[in-house]
This record gives sequence, structure tokens and C-alpha cells, in this order.
Amino acid sequence: MKRLYTTLLTLTVTLMGTSLFAQGLASASPECQRSVSFYNDYIKQNNIDEAAPLWREAFKSCPPGIRQSIYVDGIKIFRYYISKNQDNPQLQKSLVDSLLLMYDLRIEHFPKYAKTASTFKVYDMLDYVQDDNAILEAVNKAIDMAQQGCDPSLLVIAMQKINALYAKNEKSAEEVMTLYAHLTSIADSQIERGVPDIEKVKVDLDNLFVSSGIATCENLIELFTPRFRANPDDTELSTTIVSLLGSANCTNEPLFLECVESLYKSDSSNYLYIKNLYTLYSSQGDTENAVKMLIKAIESPQSDDAEDAKMLITLSNTYLQQGELRKTMEAARRAMEKDQAVAGRANFIIGLVWGSIKCTGNEVESRANYWVAVDHLQRARALDPSLADEANVHISNYSKYFPDKEEIFFFDFTEGSSYTVSCNGYRANTTVRIRR
Repeated sequence: MKRLYTTLLTLTVTLMGTSLFAQGLASASPECQRSVSFYNDYIKQNNIDEAAPLWREAFKSCPPGIRQSIYVDGIKIFRYYISKNQDNPQLQKSLVDSLLLMYDLRIEHFPKYAKTASTFKVYDMLDYVQDDNAILEAVNKAIDMAQQGCDPSLLVIAMQKINALYAKNEKSAEEVMTLYAHLTSIADSQIERGVPDIEKVKVDLDNLFVSSGIATCENLIELFTPRFRANPDDTELSTTIVSLLGSANCTNEPLFLECVESLYKSDSSNYLYIKNLYTLYSSQGDTENAVKMLIKAIESPQSDDAEDAKMLITLSNTYLQQGELRKTMEAARRAMEKDQAVAGRANFIIGLVWGSIKCTGNEVESRANYWVAVDHLQRARALDPSLADEANVHISNYSKYFPDKEEIFFFDFTEGSSYTVSCNGYRANTTVRIRR
């Protein structure tokens, strides 16, 4: 048996050099046709022992690439004999080599199915091969062949293998970081396309990278700063650095901001770059630039109404902190128009605006804005119960400024009647109330 498979290996290598025939099986030699027909009957019966010698004759007599099933059936046959000869490591190794060669021939002669063949080659290597370098090479080829359409599990396998090689000092930290950045870019693309279970794969990739011990801010900065300085306009490099620093929680590093700014410069309409810059500027207290990026993100066609509404709430809060009351109210109202899910928070903000403006007039008119403020705060807690405690505090405070019963009577107002507040360009309908 050992001699048979050793001969087969030698013969297969020789056949790989033969010119590829484009003809179908019908144009093959009678011996080829007969051998395929005979062994195929046994394969259908799952009688591998009877099929194997006939398959070998077909493999010898048929031109390479004439029939894909010869390689597919060869894979099945070699798996069978690998399992059958577990007590003979030397023979088993020869059988594994032949098995992998079947994959290589299928990939070479049938490129339409190369993606599938290369993927299943990796899976068989995980069962039968102990060489992490060989497996990593195979999985990288499979990923490169399929690119964004690769099986997500391949991404995790690649990261596991390079981590193992790094632990044995067979791969450098730079090689690990470069591969991780490549794998996460593929995962991010698959997340955008809604590939099932890819979010879990992305988490696994991040955990594997962190567990490697490489992902320290110091290591990343030391490695990539000189490279970025030499090529600040290299978008691929900047993307890699952003991915690595982000995964290692090094977003406060100046290099992270520089790379994101470089990416934004290369494509100022890219929604991800805009959002990243907003987050960075905001975390660093650069409110002016943060607001610019937030507005740009809201205006981007890549965001939907629900996301726009949340960003408008953030923008209105920022304006409120800056004392930009008119802009605060405008942003809050736009947020409600985009998505009623934020109406509670929007009304809360508008209530604070009305509670902050200064009105002129008599003792009642100058304090009518507090009626409107309470109206919005009551609406806010009704729409969003999580705001109730905070809203109640402001309602209690603003209610103290309501006019008393005598003031209402003196200025000819009636409790419970409707009233239109017009104050410094702000206008709203409300109800006359007194301080209790």
C-alpha cells in the first residue's frame, strides 16, 4: 500500500507538467472513460476499497483537468485511507500529502471552484497537518482568493495560527499586526454586507489580537510612527494604523488623530472618517471642530433618519452648553422631525431652552416662558419615563417662578386660559397657571 501511494505521488507531480486538455470526457481515451465509469459505480456505493485501484487507473490514464470529479473523488478516497491507517504515521503522512495535492490540482484546473476547494483544503489541514506555517500559508491563500467573500471562520484560523507562530518566535510582531489589520478590514466589509455571525468573528479577532500580547500602545506607536511620517498620504497605511490603535484602545494617541485626519483628507465625504473625527475632537475638548464634523455627519447621505436624530440631539446638547439657545431649539426640533423616538429628549432640551430665555413685559409676561418650559418638560417625561426624575427637578424649579394669584388678577389674566408667549423671537402657545 505504501509503495502504491508513493508511486501515485510521483505520477501526479509528473502529470502536473502535462499540457491541460480542454476536451470533455467524451474526447478522452477509451481507457480513461472505462476507468472513470468503473470506479464511479463503486464510489456511488461508498465502496472505497474497490473504487481506489480503479480510480488510480483513471487518474493515470485521464489527462489533467478533464474531469473535476476525479479530484473530488480522490479527496474522498484519501480521507478514507488516512482514517484507516492511523497506526502508520509514515504512510499517513504520504496519504495526507496526496490528499492536499488533490486540492491543489482541483484549484489549478478548475478555477471556478478554487475558492471552495482552497477553503476545504484548510479545514482538512486542520485535521491532518501539524505545521502551523503550512496551515497559515494555505489559509492566507484561501482568504486572498476569496477576499471579501471568504468564509469568516478563515479569518479566525489565520489569526490563531499567526499567534501560535509568534509565540514560538517564528513570526514578528509587525507581521502579526499587519495580518490583523488585513483580517479586520475584511471583517468590517462583511459586517457592512450583513454576513451572518461576522460580528462574533470580529470580536474573536480582537480578542486573539489582544491575547497575543502585542497590542500595546507603546509597541504600535514605536512601529508605525516612522512609517506614517514617511508616507502620510498612504491611505492603506493610515487605515491599518487606525484599526490597530483603535483595537488596542489607543485612540488618545496623537498618531491616531493624525491618521484619521489623513484619511478624511483623502476622502472628505467618507461617513466613517467624519464620525471618527467627531468622536476624537469631542473627546479632546475641541468643540469647534467636533461640531463641524457632527454637522457634516448629519448632512451625509450615508446616515439614516434614526442616526441623524441621535446626532441632532447630541448637537443640541452641545449648543445648549455653549449658550446657543436658538441653535439648540432648532436642532432639537429637527431631531423630532427625523425620528419620534427621540421626542422625549428633544422636548426636555426645548424645555430647558424656554427656562433659560429672558422675556420682557409685566410681572406675568416676563415669566410666561416658564409655563412653556414646564409644558415641554411634562411632555418629555410622558414620552420618555427615564427622564422623569430629571424633568421633575426642573419642573419644580421653574414652577416657583409662576406668577401668584394676585398678579394674575391684577394684569387681567385668567388661570387655565390659553396664552401665546412671544419672547425675543420665540413663540409658543401655553396655559396660564399660578404658583402653588
